[in-house]
Amino acid sequence: YRQDITTPKPAAGEVLVKVTATAKNNTDRKAREGLYPTEDSGDVTSFQIGGSATLTFPRIQGADVVGRVVAVGGGVSDERIGQRGLLDFNLYSDSRHDINLTPDYYGHGADGGYAEYIAVPADQFHTVDNPGLADAELASIGMCSYQTALHMLNAAAVKAGERILVTGASGGVGTALIQLCRIMGAIPYALSSRDKTEMLLELGAEAVLDRADMRGFTDKVRALTHDQPIDAVMDLVGGEMTDRFIGYAAPNQLSTFEHCRSQRW
Repeated sequence: YRQDITTPKPAAGEVLVKVTATAKNNTDRKAREGLYPTEDSGDVTSFQIGGSATLTFPRIQGADVVGRVVAVGGGVSDERIGQRGLLDFNLYSDSRHDINLTPDYYGHGADGGYAEYIAVPADQFHTVDNPGLADAELASIGMCSYQTALHMLNAAAVKAGERILVTGASGGVGTALIQLCRIMGAIPYALSSRDKTEMLLELGAEAVLDRADMRGFTDKVRALTHDQPIDAVMDLVGGEMTDRFIGYAAPNQLSTFEHCRSQRW
């Protein structure tokens, strides 16, 4: 805990955010446990896509940041002042945000939200004025799982009307996939434990298959889809589960995410 940190000033294109809530992202935990490479210890490769290590100390952690805009830099409308928002925590290397899988983020390569104030790019602080979500709830939702899910759906070129199977559906990325499928007009089918059925149906799953009983799995899926094929599989489990779906999904339509790695088959 430090009290000698000066309040940052927003540069051109930035907003100054008074932080009201910051969640603990999995990446925050990993940094605390020493699982990321640093300039002093490069033998850990839990998180380093390329280039030199970017985790340096001292570092203010916190990736999933919620707060309110209290000042703006040049080129940013004063109308942003007072707006509540959620930070897109990626540190982008260029302007192609929609296709840029960045290797760094706030709280790791730059100071994050475990502070009273943070200055961030205005176009990465997204206004969320939903009064039904408290600041802490919004921070806990974060953006990591939804961005991962969106990249997976984009990799499989999912379209409205398509049937999508989601494994490991009750986790953060899985629940994001189900909701995004519905927003896109796709039909999500969930594979999870039986006790998660009600929750997954409420989120938008068309049906839930019990992962504890994989006997006759293909027949069960065909019965649910009225003998229509699954157009794409979003596999969050990996291992033997992935092998099962390689021959089941349509060509190029198995998107798998395992141990923070994404691959399209």
